[in-house]
Amino acid sequence: MAEQPGDRLPSVLLRALDDAALDAPEQPAFLLVTTDEDGDPRIGMVGAGELLVRDDRTLRVALWPGTHTARNLGRGGAALFGAVSPGSVVYVRLRPEPLDTPADLECFELTVTGVREDAHAGMAVTSGITFRAEQPGHEEAVATWRHRRALLTDARRA
Repeated sequence: MAEQPGDRLPSVLLRALDDAALDAPEQPAFLLVTTDEDGDPRIGMVGAGELLVRDDRTLRVALWPGTHTARNLGRGGAALFGAVSPGSVVYVRLRPEPLDTPADLECFELTVTGVREDAHAGMAVTSGITFRAEQPGHEEAVATWRHRRALLTDARRA
């Protein structure tokens, strides 16, 4: 059963994207769906270290330059953000705007235009999509994520 909570990020998603989430060796992965120029959907996966919550209506994302997802967001078309975790499936509709950031990243501000939560009685979601930063290297990954978040915090709209 789909619920329409409105245009605010739910608390479960805000917690999944907070600063404390970066330290865990196992990280949630989120789906970012955009549309290619020919109309085909494009799914990209992003982690908490590539995302920053500005407030309950605004996300920012840092992407590698030249990716399909970055090009699609750069064209300004609507995007869909999917978060799957135990007991929760959230879909967030977004409107992207480019940010001025260093040349080694393409960053966007994503304004929430709608939120839907999905739940099915008797069919609970028992796990989410996750990835693990392998050892050694976890500390370096966390440092990189914190640096990206700092860039996203300081970025200005293009």
